[in-house]
Amino acid sequence: MKLSVLLKAFPEIGTSSSFSSEEEVGYVRTDSRRLSERDLFCVPDSLGPKGPEYAALSDCRFVLFSDRENASRELPGKIVLHSRMDPDRLAGRIASFLLSHPSEKLKVVGVTGTNGKTSLTHILASLGEAAGKRTAVIGTVGVKFQGRTLDTGYTTPDACSLQEILNEMQIAGVEYVFMEASSHGLKLGRTLGTVFRAGIFTNLTQDHLDFHPDMEDYLKSKSILFHSLGKEDPSVFGILDLSVSGGKEMQELLSADCPNLKLYALGEKGKEFEISNEEFSLTETTYNLNLPVSWGGLTKVRTNLLGGFNVRNTALALTAGLAFGWEKSLLLKALGSIPQIPGRFQIYYSPDRSRMAVVDYAHTPDALKNILTSVRESNPKELILLFGCGGDRDRTKRPQMAGIAESLADRVILTSDNPRTEDPESILDEIQAGFSSGYRPVFRDADRAAAIRKGISLLKEGGCLLVAGKGHEDYQIIGKEKRHFDDGEEIQKAWLFAESGR
Repeated sequence: MKLSVLLKAFPEIGTSSSFSSEEEVGYVRTDSRRLSERDLFCVPDSLGPKGPEYAALSDCRFVLFSDRENASRELPGKIVLHSRMDPDRLAGRIASFLLSHPSEKLKVVGVTGTNGKTSLTHILASLGEAAGKRTAVIGTVGVKFQGRTLDTGYTTPDACSLQEILNEMQIAGVEYVFMEASSHGLKLGRTLGTVFRAGIFTNLTQDHLDFHPDMEDYLKSKSILFHSLGKEDPSVFGILDLSVSGGKEMQELLSADCPNLKLYALGEKGKEFEISNEEFSLTETTYNLNLPVSWGGLTKVRTNLLGGFNVRNTALALTAGLAFGWEKSLLLKALGSIPQIPGRFQIYYSPDRSRMAVVDYAHTPDALKNILTSVRESNPKELILLFGCGGDRDRTKRPQMAGIAESLADRVILTSDNPRTEDPESILDEIQAGFSSGYRPVFRDADRAAAIRKGISLLKEGGCLLVAGKGHEDYQIIGKEKRHFDDGEEIQKAWLFAESGR
């Protein structure tokens, strides 16, 4: 695209350099390592004095700064642009413009909340496929569409990469994109330039207070998703659950900020979308959902996904599918055979199926409470919990998680999660400080593989080992080194080791 066309579309961008009317812009980046010759480098303000250095060393033709001081710099061989706003906040919109706005040709559904985003996006994609739609997922476990899986390294990719992904999906014929919208991604502007057709809020519990100054900021960051909905499209909608933590607060916020948004609110007693008669077993979960009369009224829902939190996830997904006009009978049938979601209540049975281990991504107090409660609902004879806490992250949740573990598990094993640059033993000390006086874990070892082997060895018939914290992750970060480590693989090795010793 010609630079003159781009500047006309973005009047907030100016230039101090003269340039030929034939100058062509290739693409836009905020990461100097990924620049090509004809690209525009939107230099993020967060780079500080390093920004001009990276710009000077880069191979790109065009550079955008947020201040005239940098914009007046002489960068040989480059055309320097300026804007009064942080270029990082413009990058997504520019990327969308250069690619002819791919999100406008798709139905992008954003899912935000502390817990449940990955599960919900995968459930939605499964329901969509069952309804005959071509679907895609963007989130924590990567980008998935048409049998392909790509790892972006982020729950929500950076704004420029996101537009490329959406464009590739649109070209491939994808219709619906179910995307995790993290609070980091929303607040940092990674979703700018993306038009959402629906927004779903799962819950809000303590997490990421190393990034957000307080829970109010965390909630407001989540609400940004609903401001990204297509304002001119009357079919857009939002969904939330009033019975979960943060549900009513989000409803109040959206009522004030987005008064014209069509909002489906689950969880109110005696009203539409009330959930009742929940029943749990080791093989399925059932409940009643009171749908609007136009959607069939009171409906019995049966799903192979286990646990109370999957009641909320499947109810949110079913509501979204019906709001999109998908065939109800197909959705109800599909809910009975949802493919296992990586690292979310993922079950590994012993060779004789007399015992089981569950891998789950639960790494916050609320998520740990939910998964422990859900495993309890399956009635194991004994529940052993193995967990740790990530290093260089919110430290205040460590003793909270210890208290939850003590109250809901029969026995507890402490081990490392991703200690990163913190001392693993110091992290375990901070967790252990949250136990009541005199309480001790049955086993403590920073070696996660050794801890898993111990947990499996302790299991008796009918027992369950819950391995929490890492879920789908196939690595462990120790120091600054990322090493291969997969909880599921270690559990399967431990089963074989235990069997050989019997």
